[in-house]
Amino acid sequence: MESIYLLAILFSILGGLVASMLHLPPLIGFLTAGFAINLVGLDHVPFIDTIAELGVTTLLFTIGLHLNPKDIGRARVIATGVGHAVANTVIFAVLFSLASFLPLQELTGLGPTALIYIGIATSFSSTVFVMSQLEEQNRSGSTVGRISIGVLVLQDIIAVVVLVFSSGKTPQLWALALPLVFLLRPFITRMPDRMFRTELLVLTGIGIAVGAYSFFELAGVSGSLGSLIAGILLSGHPVAERFSKALISVRELLLVGFFIQIGLGGLPDAGGFLIAGILVVFLVAKAAAFIVILGRVGMSARTSALSGVILANYSEFGLIVMAVAVQQGVLPKSWTSIMAVAVAGSFILSSIVMAKKDLMLKVLLRWITETPERKLVPDERPVKIRNADALVLGMGRVGVGVYRRLTQEYNLNVYGIDFDEDRIDRLRREGFNIISGDVTDSDLWRRIELERAPNLYVLALPDHGDSVDMVRNIRRYDTEGIIASTTQRRDAKEVLIDGGADVAVYLYDGAGEELADQAMEAITERA
Repeated sequence: MESIYLLAILFSILGGLVASMLHLPPLIGFLTAGFAINLVGLDHVPFIDTIAELGVTTLLFTIGLHLNPKDIGRARVIATGVGHAVANTVIFAVLFSLASFLPLQELTGLGPTALIYIGIATSFSSTVFVMSQLEEQNRSGSTVGRISIGVLVLQDIIAVVVLVFSSGKTPQLWALALPLVFLLRPFITRMPDRMFRTELLVLTGIGIAVGAYSFFELAGVSGSLGSLIAGILLSGHPVAERFSKALISVRELLLVGFFIQIGLGGLPDAGGFLIAGILVVFLVAKAAAFIVILGRVGMSARTSALSGVILANYSEFGLIVMAVAVQQGVLPKSWTSIMAVAVAGSFILSSIVMAKKDLMLKVLLRWITETPERKLVPDERPVKIRNADALVLGMGRVGVGVYRRLTQEYNLNVYGIDFDEDRIDRLRREGFNIISGDVTDSDLWRRIELERAPNLYVLALPDHGDSVDMVRNIRRYDTEGIIASTTQRRDAKEVLIDGGADVAVYLYDGAGEELADQAMEAITERA
């Protein structure tokens, strides 16, 4: 094995460790590793292009496994994706036409075509980065997650159209029939469920992703889009969840190659760094455009702000579009490395912002006009709850267990709260009283109108920090109700109790039934 592979691995480990110590996503460290490898005199790692492409292909396939086609076709997603692409292109073209007065060689003589390419390239958000952020925050199934993923898919489609027109490459005539593959979905979801071995799941999953990629490439269409659609076709099958779990480690390993590949493009000169810095500053305009458009399509101020912040970064597709512009002589060669640095800078800035998202949202919400209630989409409107004896916050496995115990054994009138729309639809069909809402949202209680305060609040949340914050928020509105919470750490029980909780149950000491029983004991003792 060539020593360059060992060098790449060592730099990646070091970069990932440093990024983690700085509370940044490891992918920032992997990106830095690519720049570091370039600085020591190496601008190519054998097969890194293939590894990177396979990583993105696998990522898009796993995204599709959790994606429902109706989420892409929603009016609010289409309006946001298309509207932002147009608005961003115009805004950035205008901003850089003004910036062209700066005494920088790379900005000299930018014509209308060059400005349009810059606007288009900067309109895309990174699928890899955004998905990493959503999964890290457990928001993939939330309203924010669904909007973000839907917009990313539309951006991928827009990127395909742009690249087709830019490269002059025309899709095959039979590519017009590709949308018909969605007709296969009802048949695929009914296929026998026979696959359980992890190694077989990994091999088959990657095989499907690569096969779909190759099929779409033969049609003259983006192979990455093909991998995404393959995942969507399988999303309703029981094997989809097992595919996703089996491919996680493989996907993350392959994506290291993707970020190293970006860094291997090298660093620009001082003027290029200044332009990259300008691009990072202009992310404010990109986020603002998202926030305004989302408000127009009926999202609340908080959802608009959080979605805009999550999507305010630059994408690998921006690098590709910029590379096409350089190849055609529309932009100087240095713009490829400028965009690479801007992509890296946008990841770092977004990571810092998301780490401080609660503080950032407080600042943004002072400046954003709240959407009138009559214009809000249904799942963003206020909800009235009548005669609730208990609220269960978080309707995963534990939350469902608590709900059933309280209703079946103690005959309480219980409402559950969750943000995963698929889970909400399923539980409503099963007869659960369930409200759509993000329980980590400090403004949730302003949206929920309680006829009377419930006697019991049960927190079945996966994150300890969210539970502590939720206890604090509940106590601001209700000082009398019993609060019971799960915790995944034994040493965190006292923290919850000290923070205002009456009951704290270590998750692995018992499931929802244990939590429900202890909560009812606390109510009895207080009575």
